[in-house]
Amino acid sequence: MRKIIVLITSLSLVFGASPALAIDNTWITSPTISAVSIQGGGAQATGAGYSISTQAQTATLKFKGTAAQSGKFAQINFYQFVGGVGLELTAGSSGVSSTACDQQTLGGNRHTCFFKLDENATATLPLKFSSVSRAATLKYKVLAGPNITESSDGTISFSPPTNKIVPILKDVRGIAGGPGAVQFKVSKNGKATSGIRVKFSFSGVGENLSAVNSTSDKNGLVTVYLTNLKFHRGSAKIVARVVGGTSVATAHIWWFKVKYL
Repeated sequence: MRKIIVLITSLSLVFGASPALAIDNTWITSPTISAVSIQGGGAQATGAGYSISTQAQTATLKFKGTAAQSGKFAQINFYQFVGGVGLELTAGSSGVSSTACDQQTLGGNRHTCFFKLDENATATLPLKFSSVSRAATLKYKVLAGPNITESSDGTISFSPPTNKIVPILKDVRGIAGGPGAVQFKVSKNGKATSGIRVKFSFSGVGENLSAVNSTSDKNGLVTVYLTNLKFHRGSAKIVARVVGGTSVATAHIWWFKVKYL
């Protein structure tokens, strides 16, 4: 009789533990797209999700859950990429966290972000974009567990910057044998704009630009130098373009020779 009681007790412990093992309560259980916001890169909320500037190279995705979701896991999937846009997610070096993406749940899918909410039920996840254009879009959704449920879809689209760029001086003098400098100013609605990427090119007399790409400073200014180490006379045309936008400006360097004492 004693052996039977021991056996029944053992079986009850085994089968009593099975349901608990089958339930994973560490996931959030109410996936909602409204918990997601995107910051940086000129991101602006739209009815469908977020619009980001075609200037953007990086942005930050923030997930803000409820107090009851602190310390729990969630997942965001990015999919349906259109227009050649690329997305790189930052992997963590110490497992799942609230600041990096672990892709273990879908076998290394680089567009899957599995993360853990911190004590404030928040996760802050870096996004890195490539090949963005006005025609590019991608979608995202939130997943919850343990029996996977999905939120509605969100869309990330890209819009060109409307900044204007003009030369400070359209014509400047340069001394052959040294560098010549030109400056441009970036503005929006008449106000100087910082942090706008500008691309330079040149034609005519000269060898090397000091930079092909630059970013406007707090005064909206970008400066570029062109060398003329071969002492040639003539002129060079410098072209400055707002990256991802339509605004283009030009300036000229007129090279002169001087005699040094």
